[in-house]
Amino acid sequence: MSRLPYIIGAVVILGFGCLGVREMTAARAPYLTRVSEVRKSDGGPVQFIGKIVPDTVYYFDSASKLIFVLADDRGVMLKVNYKGVKPANFDTSEKALVRGKYTGGEFIADQILLKCPSKYR
Repeated sequence: MSRLPYIIGAVVILGFGCLGVREMTAARAPYLTRVSEVRKSDGGPVQFIGKIVPDTVYYFDSASKLIFVLADDRGVMLKVNYKGVKPANFDTSEKALVRGKYTGGEFIADQILLKCPSKYR
């Protein structure tokens, strides 16, 4: 009997296991609301929510790179760098939740979550 189906099955199970661990790690990342807390996070994974600062959004289509600034409720600003496609409703959103790491004076986001303001008024 061929072992190929067992090997393929083991690879698929291992792949889903790795994805599950990654998602659980992201979900356990502390949820921070102050830029000062983000700056103290020592490069560990965190989640931060802030208001998108108007006129600070730059998207480089050729590089799929989004750069913008978020402000906490005290007005302290945080530069965010995201590599990926700009979310469709980004330009109409007031706030964004970013997941990633603070390093080198900026927040390197690996995920952006938005709330559409027209649906939640």
